[in-house]
Amino acid sequence: MIKMTEKTRAFLKRYLPETLNAVHPNDILDPLYDLIDYQGFDDNYDYNDFGVEAQEVYDDIYYSNRKKKE
Repeated sequence: MIKMTEKTRAFLKRYLPETLNAVHPNDILDPLYDLIDYQGFDDNYDYNDFGVEAQEVYDDIYYSNRKKKE
């Protein structure tokens, strides 16, 4: 099971519902990266509001599921 907050789950349900049954974090991170690249920037290549929110979702999934060194 992929760890994520409820806020992240709600974002995915709205924008990438096909990823909710993913088995591996990269099955979410890869399409999320594409979504950020496609609609997460303004004309100056700075994050827009959507990009900021999507990057927070990306960070939540990445950091909540990375393997920690012992």
